[in-house]
Amino acid sequence: MVLKKPPAQAAISFSPMKRVCFISTVHHNVGDDFVREGILCLLKSLLGEVESRVVHKHFPATTRGEFWRILDQRTRHVPDWLRWRSRLSDVADFMPVEAATDAVLSSDLVIQAGTPVYWKNDWSSCARTEWFEPLIRRRWKKHPRHVPLLNLGAGSCQSWGSDGSEIIADARCRKFIQEFTSWSALTTVRDELARRILHECGHDVPMLPCPSILAPESVGVEPGGGDFVALNYMPYGGHYDLNRGGPHAKTKWEQQFCSSVKELARNHPCLVVCHDKEEVAEAARLFPEIPRFYSEDWREYLHTYSRCRAAVVNRVHAAVVSGAMGRQALLIGNDSRLLTASEVPGVTILPVSDAMEALPHRMRELLQAPATAAPLQWIAEMKGRYLDLLRAVLFP
Repeated sequence: MVLKKPPAQAAISFSPMKRVCFISTVHHNVGDDFVREGILCLLKSLLGEVESRVVHKHFPATTRGEFWRILDQRTRHVPDWLRWRSRLSDVADFMPVEAATDAVLSSDLVIQAGTPVYWKNDWSSCARTEWFEPLIRRRWKKHPRHVPLLNLGAGSCQSWGSDGSEIIADARCRKFIQEFTSWSALTTVRDELARRILHECGHDVPMLPCPSILAPESVGVEPGGGDFVALNYMPYGGHYDLNRGGPHAKTKWEQQFCSSVKELARNHPCLVVCHDKEEVAEAARLFPEIPRFYSEDWREYLHTYSRCRAAVVNRVHAAVVSGAMGRQALLIGNDSRLLTASEVPGVTILPVSDAMEALPHRMRELLQAPATAAPLQWIAEMKGRYLDLLRAVLFP
């Protein structure tokens, strides 16, 4: 294992309030909230009181202060013709920067928090990510205090079965990986494909479970009574149609999931847990007879998953936190994000291609499995490994 710490980076200051800037999302993805909370759990163990600021990576101008955060929120649902939001965020960087209010420049620690970091598909790649240029190259790299940069819980997002060669063969992706990894005081990856991609690019980094396993502990949520089977549905079985299956694949997955879930609901109480409003609409359309849950408060999702008996989900972090709380979870997906949950106790991963035939059988197996307790010893061990790595770079 090789951990690279650029000599220009300084250890974090021992100020009463440690200012941490997260490169993440805001009111966008419940899973990202779980990841940040897990990392905060680690930082509070080491640093005590922490002041957290979050830059919405899909609108990097939010690093500039409250005006831009409000603008981001109020324009989220305005049609993004010609990617005008990204263009506006880029234009904002021609304006003078106020270091005292800029979230990156005024922080003691900058962290890229979880999510897929390494990908390449027909329409996008990690080399073109919208946050790296404005937040890392233009800000962190020129930070007057050379504060530590961490990349924690980084994952891959390739079609299921990919060996990552499409990323490794792309010169621009390799440049992004080289810069980001060499500049970071610590990089950890959350899946085997991400580890392999970085290894092939010349970087051996530690692989640890996603920090979201610590979110229940951080919030103080404990497993409840096992009242229902938690369900979660996404078209194609994931965020994107990376295999280019088209409408036929979408319809086939929809039919399989609906028929399996409706059979399940005849014999077991179920709850469809919707992570966004689009999922609420899909659930209402496909299985209106099954109760639904949706909240603007990400903490409520932890409480909801803590009360489930088992989970059958497409959302990766639904499976991760369910497993961390001792619930059996069946995670179905169509890309390498499945690997994020593959080592979490209690979680079984199932590619959509296999689920077309095996889903009813796997759901029966899930419900026949004996009840288990939260894997506290495993979580404590993973937390200890994270803390050892963080101590090495924050207190050299």
